[in-house]
Amino acid sequence: MAVANYQDANGHYPPAYVLGPDGTPWHSWRVLVLPYIEEEKLFKEYRFDEPWDGPHNRTLAGRMPKMYRFHNRTEPGQTTTNYLAVVGPTTMWPGGVGRKHADVTDGAPNTVLLAENRGLGVNWMEPRDLDFDTLPLAFNHPHGVSSWYKTPAVVTTDGSVRTFPPGSDPLALRAALTATGGERVSLDGEGWQVLPDGRLREEGE
Repeated sequence: MAVANYQDANGHYPPAYVLGPDGTPWHSWRVLVLPYIEEEKLFKEYRFDEPWDGPHNRTLAGRMPKMYRFHNRTEPGQTTTNYLAVVGPTTMWPGGVGRKHADVTDGAPNTVLLAENRGLGVNWMEPRDLDFDTLPLAFNHPHGVSSWYKTPAVVTTDGSVRTFPPGSDPLALRAALTATGGERVSLDGEGWQVLPDGRLREEGE
């Protein structure tokens, strides 16, 4: 996984965003991990001296890596990503600083790293993701954890891909979104299904 490889190489997970000189988010973690998904050429063409939608960078939008979209749902020229971080002080993505693995006190198997989304319309280069404080906890809400597939999925920090069976508790999702919240929750105890290969499933799964 690209995020895990970034952590191995740098000693911390990527920040959710990189701030520009004006103090606002300019660059996304999805750009930072490009070298770890065999997209070194695209990474070298990206300019960090202008924002993600600057005159040069916007010309790269149509070259979104396939893995940023649902499996088998990628078409040439697409720019909207389906894989988002959840940003907040207690999540895996606190903001402009990358969290260290040792800081994940809730346990890697019980902590969400990335979530599927269908509906928020985030450009893959855009430094915008799900916000923990405003995230709808209802499954398949377009501004929350949602999917083209029947059951939305998340990737936990240990690399597992888990889906939500009918009747899943939204409060368990909220607990799993924190890395340092101290909640007593086991996703195995909640019955979340672990997928052997999270990218190989059909629309009805």
